Amino acid sequence: MEAIEPGSQRTGAMLATARESAGIDLNDLARDTRIPLRHLKAIEADSHASLPALPYTIGFVKSYARAVGLDADAVASQFRSETSKTAHVPSVPSLEPLDERRLPSRGLVGASLAVVVLIIAGLSAWGAGMFDPAAPAPELAAVAPEDETVLPEAAPAGDVGVAAAVDPAVDPTAAPAAAPPASPPVAGAPGAIAPAALGPVVLTATEDVWIKIYDKATRQSAKIGILKAGESFSVPAEPPGLQLWTGKAGALAVTVNGRPIPPLGGPVQTVRDVSLSAADLLARAAPAAPVAQPGV
Repeated sequence: MEAIEPGSQRTGAMLATARESAGIDLNDLARDTRIPLRHLKAIEADSHASLPALPYTIGFVKSYARAVGLDADAVASQFRSETSKTAHVPSVPSLEPLDERRLPSRGLVGASLAVVVLIIAGLSAWGAGMFDPAAPAPELAAVAPEDETVLPEAAPAGDVGVAAAVDPAVDPTAAPAAAPPASPPVAGAPGAIAPAALGPVVLTATEDVWIKIYDKATRQSAKIGILKAGESFSVPAEPPGLQLWTGKAGALAVTVNGRPIPPLGGPVQTVRDVSLSAADLLARAAPAAPVAQPGV
């Protein structure tokens, strides 16, 4: 092959001459160098506008030169001197300060912050159960009235003689008998919890909820984990004094001996150290005792 000196011709004509001298078909060259055929034709025609970015084109020119036996670096250097293509230089973004007229006003920013604060406060109140409807008062079992002792009506002061005549045991001069001492509340009386009502405490999940049932004194847990929706757990009677910790108090339905207890908190309210003894839970459900009025 006749030697071709770089610079004797333009790059495209020089490469085409070298290819023809080597007897290489343009299609074969495209296959061997993996350069698209249209780009090889553009290089030979010195049609630089049809070529890709300068780094890619330089790579194509070097591969072409090696394939036809020319000095790749010398041919690439000649191509750079002939082409008007330049390497892409990324543009630097403008660092000018923003126009104050394009910024939101202070009033708009303050109003937006106030709305965000109100939304957060509302969500917190809802999570604490402040918007939950009041739980209906539990129905109390009917209490059978105690046997009442019918006492005879007291006779008027002027009829002491008549009373003495009717009952010889009545002594007109005797001092009135002292009132019997008040007896302690008995089972079945209002305000007292019947022993039969103290039964098993059962927690039933209305949705998936994490719970921990533990003995605070010994730091031992009777149950810790997820209680699935519809799943129930009977609180052990031993050891006594077990307590509850959960992040969704309203998702637990509580019963004592089958009797429902009002919710322990809101739907997403976190409660901790809640006593699970039957007596304490029943006390939560018991209505408040009326305050006695003087002179009644």
